[in-house]
This record gives sequence, C-alpha cells and structure tokens, in this order.
Amino acid sequence: MTATGEVNERQARQVAEEAREARWDQPSFGKELFLGRLRLDLVHPYPRGSAEAMERGEAFLAELREFCETQIDAAVIEREAQIPDKVIQGLKGLGAFGMKIGVDYEGLGLSQVYYNKALALVGSVHPALGALLSAHQSIGVPQPVSMFGTTEQKQTWLPRCTREISAFLLTEPDVGSDPARLHATATPDGDDYLLNGVKLWTTNGVIADLLVVMAQVPPGEGHKGGITAFVIEADTPGIVVTNRNAFMGLRGIENGLTKLTDVRVPAANRIGREGEGLKIALTTLNVGRLSLPAVCTGAAKWCVKIAREWSKERVQWGRPVGEHDAVAGKVAFIAATAYGIESMV
Repeated sequence: MTATGEVNERQARQVAEEAREARWDQPSFGKELFLGRLRLDLVHPYPRGSAEAMERGEAFLAELREFCETQIDAAVIEREAQIPDKVIQGLKGLGAFGMKIGVDYEGLGLSQVYYNKALALVGSVHPALGALLSAHQSIGVPQPVSMFGTTEQKQTWLPRCTREISAFLLTEPDVGSDPARLHATATPDGDDYLLNGVKLWTTNGVIADLLVVMAQVPPGEGHKGGITAFVIEADTPGIVVTNRNAFMGLRGIENGLTKLTDVRVPAANRIGREGEGLKIALTTLNVGRLSLPAVCTGAAKWCVKIAREWSKERVQWGRPVGEHDAVAGKVAFIAATAYGIESMV
C-alpha cells in the first residue's frame, strides 16, 4: 500500500494475478476457437452421464416440478418481496439445498447438468428461488469446503448444508472487483482469529446459518497473512445484519449488509492456508457462474412459452398475430435465443 494506505494499480493487479491458476492442463473449446481450431471432439458427442446419475436426476426433477407447480405462488414472492417460510422448508424437505453435495455427506449428489436443470426449473417460477439455492450451493459453504476443505471440515459442515442455509461474504462497501482493497481483518489471537469489518451484498446473509467470510490476516510471526477464507456460524457473537437490501428486480432475495465486530473464529474453521482466500473465492465464483445462465435458461424458456401462447390468442387483421411476419420473427428470435442459452449451459 501507499503511505496513505491506498492500494495502487500495480498492487491491485498483483493480488488478482496471484490468485490465478499457474497452468492450464485441460483443453478449452473457447480458446481453440480463438486460435482458429474447431475442436468438436471436446463437445461432441454430448456427455450424458451414467444411467444412475440420470435416474437420480430425473426423479428429483419430477418431485421439484410438482412442488413448484402446487406449492409456490410467484405472485406472493413478488408482492411481499420474500420467499415464504413454508416454501423454504419444502425445498429443504426435497433435498434441494443438498443437490450438489455428495451422497456420502447426506446430499443428493446430482451432476452439474441436473443441478443446472433444477435451477432452470425454479428460475422459471421466480428468479429469487434460483438465487436462494445457487448462492447457498454454488458460492456458499458447500462449494469451497468441497473443493478446498479438509476431511474433518467436510464431515462437519457438508451434512449440515443439506438442511441449513449458507452465504458468501466477500464484497465490501468499497470493494467489488478489486479484492486488493479488502478491509475486513482476521487478527490472530491464540488459536483463534478475531474478525472485524463490513460486508455488502451478502445474498442469503440475512437468513443464513453458516457464512463463508473473506478477510485479511495481517502478516506476522508464524503467520503468512493475506486474504483468507473462514467458515463462521451466523449466530456467533459480534455478527449483526444491519440492513436487508431491497431491489427493483430479484424481489425476495435475502441480501444484506453484515457487520463483524471482534467475531471469534477457531483456526479449525479456516479453509486452506492463510493467503489462499482470494484463490478460493475466485475459484468458487467461477463454478458459481455456471448457475447464473441456468437460471436465465429457465426464464428464457418461460418467455418462449408466454410469447407462443399469446401470439396464438391475440387476433389482429383476421389472424393470430403470430401468423404475421413481424411478430413471427420476434417469436422466432426469442425461441432461438432460448435454445442458444440452453445449449451453451
């Protein structure tokens, strides 16, 4: 940092670069396209997974579809800007909070494909449902613990995450895409850490049971320091949700502003080593980004449904508007775009 404590451009870039993978061992379809090579062998034939995975996934989707059609009223979520407790409890009962958690840890163990299909399904009902489930599993406690946690951490937290809600706390009022400016601190104190700071845009943070928090550990004797990841019980003394944020869209998500004051966290709750937090966060976010287009797929396909139905029912100039070229072209564009989104997912 500079003498004023501000992070300059070089330092900000260095922090981000240090979190990148040192090398890429797997081929990339997108990279090959940029190099002028069409590697169809990387995407064709489409991977369908094992028969067992398909059977398990289809069975869950059938239960989830019935629940969405009979137990969820999207208009209520939109009007009250909140997902009813009975809906959340119902999703827990279905196992929806453990879709990506392995069966060894009491989860459903769905493949990424069926996880995406489930998010598309709930996303077609209301996007807040997709945010609730994906923020919990794609970037909340399950993902970083599954990828970077110890055996003991997995055994402790993953079963809980099949029936409890987690949130991801990285962003701060002055920290968005520039993690080098992260101000939250985790000061070593014996076998514990004391966390202090403010976290913003904490999706699920208002109702979470468990939190993943990124904070700076000051370097010192026996401590490498740097941005570090911790799993924290949401009811730990010193954690206060000071505001539930409201949005024009995504009404119903439990997104807030969380303040941490001398929050005592055992060293056993640290994920990975000190200084690995940013890499853990960015890796987790990369996996989480797969869920966003899945939710958008559900919304896009629902738009196709509405557009087709209305263009058949609305009559102008003696014919349904869908039979007029201008409208037919628009409906075709919507359908083609939805198909493209789903195909990429």
